[in-house]
Amino acid sequence: MQALFLEIEGRRFAIAASEILEVLPMVEYRSAHGGPEWLLGLFNRRGTLVPLVDLAHMIVGTPAKLRMGSRIVMVQLPEGDALGLLVEEVIGLGDRDFDAPCAHPGFGFGGAAHFGPTIPDADGTLQLIRCDRLMADQRRLPLDAALDGGASG
Repeated sequence: MQALFLEIEGRRFAIAASEILEVLPMVEYRSAHGGPEWLLGLFNRRGTLVPLVDLAHMIVGTPAKLRMGSRIVMVQLPEGDALGLLVEEVIGLGDRDFDAPCAHPGFGFGGAAHFGPTIPDADGTLQLIRCDRLMADQRRLPLDAALDGGASG
């Protein structure tokens, strides 16, 4: 599987290239106040407002640390909605076999549906993030009710 490799808090993850619409530089966004901490707000993607999620906050519980390699990874959710994922550090693109015999299938406990298999590789371990399940464990919110009108970024 071709995948985009990223780093969050020193841990390596991958997103299947088939789930990615595009990778963007950091952009200004309209903050979401009163929503979950991982929901940063909305940003304008070619005339369409798209929710922006802090992937680090969602996965490890701490806000992303912005770096030179920070990017917004655009993914398509099963419902057809686009979602922007703020990623701390994009580190590359390559092929990995997450179905290999050495792969650990992941855990199916509540709150972890988005974690896929983990594989060993030359740089340690690499865990697949299943973007199609990323919002499955989160209560979907009417985003416009959480927005305040101020800009952040």
